[in-house]
Formats: sequence, C-alpha cells, structure tokens
Amino acid sequence: MKTLIASIALAISGPALASTGAAWAASNRAGKAACIAAANLARPSVSAPLNFSDQVGRDAMLVRGMYKQRFMKNAWGTMLCLYDRRTRRAEVVEAKGWSAR
Repeated sequence: MKTLIASIALAISGPALASTGAAWAASNRAGKAACIAAANLARPSVSAPLNFSDQVGRDAMLVRGMYKQRFMKNAWGTMLCLYDRRTRRAEVVEAKGWSAR
C-alpha cells in the first residue's frame, strides 16, 4: 500500500516540476542549441522560441546566419526550425524572406 501511495505521489508531482521556470529555460536552451546545429549556419543567431502547447510539443524558432558552403559566398540565410521537446530533435527548412522582429 505504501508503494502505491508513493507511486501516485510521484506521478502527481512530476508534471508540476516539468513546468517550472527553470525547466522551461533549460528546454529553450536545448531547443536553441538543437536548431543551431540543424541549421548548420556560420555566425548563427536564434529568435526567441514560440512555445506551442504540450499537446503539440514543439517550439518554433528562426535561425539566421551565413551559409557555410563555398559556392554560397557567405550569403546570409534564414531557417525556420521546429524543435520537438519530446524527442529533442530539430528540423529546419529555408525561410527566405521571414524575420523575427
């Protein structure tokens, strides 16, 4: 019986810990790092994340930087990044003409 009560208490307290300010800040840092890596741009800068609900579980960010490929001749580019908080994976697509202001 004590084990059951302890399990229920732990299950109830888990979600509360996940939504602390520190937890969100850590998730945002992880998302920014994953988006920078996925974008593969030199001198990257990342916008503030748009945090979707836990039901969707993703954050969107814009990553701006210079293309590393020699033939791009240091052209600036913008990538839209979707970061999956559950899998901690990021996917990017070119977002030509988009900006975060």
